[in-house]
Amino acid sequence: MKRLTAVSLSAFALASILAPPHITRAQDYPSHAIRLVLPQPPGGAIDLIARTVAERLSAQMRQPVIVENRPGANGGLAVGDVLRATPDGYTLFMAVDTNLVVNPTLYRDLPYDPFRDFTPISILAKTELVLVANPKVPANNVRELIAYAKANPGKLNYASIGLGTQAHLGMELFKLMTNTQITRIDYRGTAPAMTDVVAGRSDVMITGPPSAKAMSEGGKLKLLAVTGKQRHRLMPDVPTVDESGVPGYDVTGWFGILAPARTPKAVLDRLNVEVHKAASTEQFRDKMTNVGLDVVGNAPAEMLALMRSDTDKWAAVIKATAAKIQ
Repeated sequence: MKRLTAVSLSAFALASILAPPHITRAQDYPSHAIRLVLPQPPGGAIDLIARTVAERLSAQMRQPVIVENRPGANGGLAVGDVLRATPDGYTLFMAVDTNLVVNPTLYRDLPYDPFRDFTPISILAKTELVLVANPKVPANNVRELIAYAKANPGKLNYASIGLGTQAHLGMELFKLMTNTQITRIDYRGTAPAMTDVVAGRSDVMITGPPSAKAMSEGGKLKLLAVTGKQRHRLMPDVPTVDESGVPGYDVTGWFGILAPARTPKAVLDRLNVEVHKAASTEQFRDKMTNVGLDVVGNAPAEMLALMRSDTDKWAAVIKATAAKIQ
């Protein structure tokens, strides 16, 4: 009996030595600080979301959750940072939807695969966008915009803030679904694009609800439609594009949190619980509502399903418009 016990203990000790460290530590997760890496500089919507959820997770899990901004290469620098880390739950990726559902088709040689290299945890927040126009554009709604664009092919233009953004692909989807010709003008950011739409140098654009609402109240822009499936609470009188004669049109931006693939299941299970709990708090909801975002906090399977459907949708638009980047 003593011999058997000794053999069993030796086998257990050997298994413990050979087992990957992240598996043996999963039951104690987290035991030190967690890094939350995001692909944009401080100050934007995703930065606010990351810092708000990090604050809640820190309080819940009793370990620091440190937000690290890694802008550059259209998300590539942040992704590389996360994927070089050990998949143990201590380095997570806070993504903009386009990092996951646009870039794989837009770039010919993208060094990551969202479905192979990451495990979804949750979409934290989303936002419907707004189609706006300069006041001099002879259209007060989507139907009138479509009619004018068809009667004057190529005369209208739209402000884009970079290939692969919602401001770009959202308008290209609109053109495809309405069979209209509207010329793209590229800008290096939302601020200069909005400035030119207000000044009349560009005619229309897709932008965020808070800025659109503020500009419309000052008479500087016309609100034509909301781009998502439902009207926005900040502007309940503005119809959706779908309601306005383009059935099925839906452009909704979202922000989600993911872990590297091969992260232990026990760690993922803990993260799923804690992230959902954080997104359900009043503090998180209030901060998102104040900037026009809607809280989601869904399950990993739901995030994965949306990733797949959005990838298919934007791949079709990119193929139809030949928007690939070398």
